[in-house]
This record gives sequence, C-alpha cells and structure tokens, in this order.
Amino acid sequence: MISVLYVDDESILLEIAKIYLERTGQFQVDTLVSAPAALERMKTRRYDVIISDYQMPEMDGIEFLKKIRATWPTLPVIIFTGRGREEVVIEALNAGADHYLQKGGGPKSQFAELVHMITRSVERRQASETILHLNRLYAVVSRINRAVIHIRDRQELLVEACRIAIDEGKFLMAWIGMIDGETHNVIPVAACGYEEGYLSNISVSTDNIPAGMGLTGTAIREGRPMISNDIASDPRMENYRHEAARRGYRSSAALPLICRGKAIGAIRFYAAEVNFFNDREIRLLEELVEDLCFALDLIDNKENSAG
Repeated sequence: MISVLYVDDESILLEIAKIYLERTGQFQVDTLVSAPAALERMKTRRYDVIISDYQMPEMDGIEFLKKIRATWPTLPVIIFTGRGREEVVIEALNAGADHYLQKGGGPKSQFAELVHMITRSVERRQASETILHLNRLYAVVSRINRAVIHIRDRQELLVEACRIAIDEGKFLMAWIGMIDGETHNVIPVAACGYEEGYLSNISVSTDNIPAGMGLTGTAIREGRPMISNDIASDPRMENYRHEAARRGYRSSAALPLICRGKAIGAIRFYAAEVNFFNDREIRLLEELVEDLCFALDLIDNKENSAG
C-alpha cells in the first residue's frame, strides 16, 4: 500500500481525490489544507509520495516543495495545480518536483494520469534506494573483511564491526550481543551509532519466553536472520516500539553469530528507512557474519593454542 499525503486548500477536491485514489486499492491517502500543517505531520508520519497544489495561502506549493527537499531530498513530490503557465512548470521542476500535472479536463483521465505519476515516482525511488542500500552494504562487507585480516583482538574486532556498520552502512545503530551460558541472556558487548541508552532498556533471552520472542532471541534460537521492516507495526517489537521511534529506528535485522556450528550471539542492525532489508541485503549481511565468525574462530584458536 502506497501512503500519500495530498495538500490543497480546496477541501472538495481533496475529498474527491482521496475517494478516487483509495478506490483503486493501491493507496492510503491523508489530506490537509495547508503546507505548514503538512510539514508538521511529516515530522511524525512517513509518506511514500506528496501531492501538492501550487497556489495556497500561508505557503505556496513551490516553497512547500523546497522545504520538503531540504529535509526529505528523495521523497517524490507531484505538483497538481490549476496554474498551468510555463514559468510555473519550470519553477516547480527546477525546485525538484518529480512530476507536474495540471488540473482540469475529464476527472477519470486526470486521476488515471495522477495514479500513473504516483506509481512511477515511487517505483523509481525504490529502485534508486535499493542500489544505494546495496552499495552501502558492499562497502560494509569490504571494510569488515579488511578488519578481519588485520585485527587479532576479539573485543576490538567486535567494536570495529559495529563502527563500520555505522560509518559505511549508514545504519543508525548496530550492536553485538553474546550469550551468557548460565542465564541464557544476550549481553551487549559492542555497540556503535545512535544508541542513547536503548540497550539499557531491553532484556533479551534465547529461551522460549517473552524476553526471547524478539528478533535477537529468535534469530539465535532458530539460527536464522530475523527481520522487522516496519518496527512501528511489528508486534514482535511492541515492548521496544516507543524507544525505537524516539531514536528514528524504522527497520531492523538480527543475524545469529554461528561459530563452529553453534550460535554464540547475534549482531543487530537498525535502519532509518522502512523496508530497508530485502533478500539481497540479507545475503550480504550473512556474508558479513560468516567472515566475522571465521575471524572469531581464528582468534579463539590462537588463544587456546597460547593457553
């Protein structure tokens, strides 16, 4: 479902557009009558695309577009207006509008064109973000491979892996937890990024109990990656949803650290984007974890030999 925010001072048009777009089954549409109100809403609600009129009181569509671009540079914006002068079109496109559609003509054909513009804009953004995500993760894997070669201290390697995830992967936060053999709790041993006390608010177990039902505990217990691509609506994140939202965590993945055939802990990633993790991203992260576990095995072998 594509989430749409439509801003126009004509309330009747807002109502008609909402009915038409939602009737297709592809869209969930919110409407507002002013750009300042829309900017406030966008601070707490994520949208896939913005539709805006040009001529509105308080703030016109071009000024609204410029403010959107300053904070959400890749968010698709469609200017949908009755002002069809060439200079308005040029101004809108120069300010970063993805599409421009003039009001008027038959409602059926007009809204069909609007539907086409929305879906095309969202698909283009998703394709661009997928490439960006993959490039970020390739950089993470490459840097961690280099760290594996040069770092021979267990704790230093774990901290460096988290740091690389933040610096190269642009994750908001990453942490690594190891299993306490006696309590079966997962104890954070390394973290980097915008943590701000988050880890002190969580309790993770590998047992089949409430504290073990989250992503990390389940990933370790089942020996496979666990993903939440929308923390705000994921029931597994219910106990941590508020704290995650405060820090901007919108999606997350937990991958078990399996060394010598046994899960010893997990690495957890938090992204600012909803739907960050897909099959390709997870395959790259699994490659990263394999390299990390290989290095941990080498370090353990060296320590055991020395002992």
